Amino acid sequence: MKVLGICGSPKQEGSTTLFGLKKALEKVSEHGIDTEIIELGKFKIAGCDACGDCKKTGYCSINDDFSSKLFNILDDPEVKGFVFASPVYFGGMTSQMKALLDRCVVFRRRGFNWENKVAGVLTIGNSRNGGQELAAMNLIASLMIHGMVIVPDSSPSSHFGGILHAGHPGGVECDDMGIQTSQNLGFKVGEITKKLHS
Repeated sequence: MKVLGICGSPKQEGSTTLFGLKKALEKVSEHGIDTEIIELGKFKIAGCDACGDCKKTGYCSINDDFSSKLFNILDDPEVKGFVFASPVYFGGMTSQMKALLDRCVVFRRRGFNWENKVAGVLTIGNSRNGGQELAAMNLIASLMIHGMVIVPDSSPSSHFGGILHAGHPGGVECDDMGIQTSQNLGFKVGEITKKLHS
């Protein structure tokens, strides 16, 4: 059993989103579940062009890193849960995350491969109220279309997921409240994944 962490930051170094995602996955691991991180900034993923080939073949016809490097990881039957993490860009997810999720329509068209898999979301903005909740709901809407089981961060915070403040005066590492929501999210993703898929 595995939970994948998807980091939607375009950065390959010094990503505050990756920091928050790692905090979440540490808590997933406490449930005895393996974790793996995919950093989208390291891959070239084109947007979906709505060609419709995946309806006929069950595979995406665009030849890029999604098809050649990520498809099999995302479709692995051992993957029972996900944490999708994105910095906030203009009130929503990054273009890298949006491209990935649009291309993942192939899993819906292969017979709802992601249905009943667990998903949590984590967002990080440059200010405390910088659009994190809006971006979180944007992510959640995409995941619900797959029929996934969406979980919040767990009590006592329990809202839309991990919500971090990259512009904290001491840096994201000092955003104790945000780190707590990330850890709560990871704990809940691990807990529900284990209950549903053990």
